[in-house]
Amino acid sequence: TNVAIGLSQNLPNGRVMRAIVHEQDLVVWRSKSGVLSAWDNRCPHRGMRLSHGFVRGEALACVYHGWHYDKKATCRYIPAHPELEPPETIKAQQFNSMEKGGLIWVNIDDNSIEPSIDENLTPLRSISLSCPKKNVQTVIRSTDFTMFDGEQINCEIAEQNKEHWVISFKTPEASLHLFFQELPNHSCTIHTMLDGEHSAQTKKHMSHVLENLRRMAEKQYEVAAS
Repeated sequence: TNVAIGLSQNLPNGRVMRAIVHEQDLVVWRSKSGVLSAWDNRCPHRGMRLSHGFVRGEALACVYHGWHYDKKATCRYIPAHPELEPPETIKAQQFNSMEKGGLIWVNIDDNSIEPSIDENLTPLRSISLSCPKKNVQTVIRSTDFTMFDGEQINCEIAEQNKEHWVISFKTPEASLHLFFQELPNHSCTIHTMLDGEHSAQTKKHMSHVLENLRRMAEKQYEVAAS
């Protein structure tokens, strides 16, 4: 299963991020030339999280002892033994990663099927919530979160898949795409996109709607858990 773990624009060349997909801890990084990789977030040497590391050209270096891993996750350089050619067996576990529709996708299963997504979407933002996905979806069904400046915004759920929902708004006229990423500790992240190009005002409007959604979903979860 492909899971959206972030907006492509939020991971520039030469940067590293941490992600979790179905409880699998991952390091996701982009080389200097822009090549995307997703690995088990554990250095084969001493188990340090590779997401604490740094990019060196086309390699990822562990922050602990500086071991360098190439784009195929194989160790190529050990600073303490610069003349040594590391064995090919020293490598991190790789997972399938790709970019499509302005999103970074990771599939920890043994396949590389591309996600089905409209290529003409515009990135809006990723928003983290301290509640499970199910609470967010319950609030979305109520549409109460669409209050803006004291007025109810007319909208409906246009599409409802497991990890991808689409909310259609009448005013402003826009479709908000929500890509859910379930996380540990009863939390989740939603990566959001808009259909096509929209004004800065519309983007601000939709961002306000998302803040309402977060506030209401977290409150609902807090009340239910008390």
